[in-house]
Amino acid sequence: MELRHLKYFKAVAEELHFGKAAARLNIAQPPLSLQIRNLEEELGVSLFHRTKRHVELTKEGQVFLEKVYQLFKSLDESIEAVRMVSRGEIGEIVIGFLASAAYDVLPAIIKQYRKQYPSIHVNLKQLTSAEQLKALQEGTIHIGIISEPIENESLNLEIIRREPMVAALPKEHPLASKTSSIDLIELANDSFILTGRNSNQSHYDGVINSCYDAGFSPNIIQETKEMSTVISLVSAGIGIAIVPASIQLLLQNEVVYRDIRDNKFNTVTALVWENKNQSPIVNAFVELVKESVIPIFNKYECECF
Repeated sequence: MELRHLKYFKAVAEELHFGKAAARLNIAQPPLSLQIRNLEEELGVSLFHRTKRHVELTKEGQVFLEKVYQLFKSLDESIEAVRMVSRGEIGEIVIGFLASAAYDVLPAIIKQYRKQYPSIHVNLKQLTSAEQLKALQEGTIHIGIISEPIENESLNLEIIRREPMVAALPKEHPLASKTSSIDLIELANDSFILTGRNSNQSHYDGVINSCYDAGFSPNIIQETKEMSTVISLVSAGIGIAIVPASIQLLLQNEVVYRDIRDNKFNTVTALVWENKNQSPIVNAFVELVKESVIPIFNKYECECF
């Protein structure tokens, strides 16, 4: 039995006329009648009552027609499912992200992605930039959201945004009452809290180099793994920190954020993925971020500067 036999049977069952069914199938009537007889012989039952003027389904034919409808429906669903996989519209994507991206970048991406690709299961993993790069190589995540530039020929990088750094001060800090920008040299005598170099090399080196350029070496009293922990320690009065401007959403009642005058230190938030990964799901995710999310943050960046 071949699929064409089922198509022929379905056409005759719906038309209840061999001539009309043959015209619908764009074949001659004799071959159609022959194919239906062959199908009946293979099944061992009669599917139609035939007279010169009338054709009707037997009880066996009625049952078989219902099963044929179910089969074609399942076939159509299978074809559409395969096409959805090819378009990156069904399956799973595992995304690594920084804690600092969870306040604005990640929600913006996931909101747009779930709206456009509701059939994709999204698995999120909070990791440092270094952990994400390792996870990409090991294949445990498909996409990373990191905060440092990379030079790796096996990885693709798409910058989502660039943003300036600001000073995070405890409420009791002498400079907290200032409403204008501050000079970095004004923090020379303060204790600094940083994310460790192993967690975020770009940010660590950027803070150190900016302080050197301002004329002092920062007194680092605490290193942490996550930027959110840095802000928590600042709120406790342990020290001050230099952080991305987007972090200003955190603990605003306990931490004062001030722009840094003449600060050339910016940070990036970027997508990263393996260039050998040709998954339609990954490609569709990257294209969505390029088209729907990056323009939002580019606009924000222009307004900030």
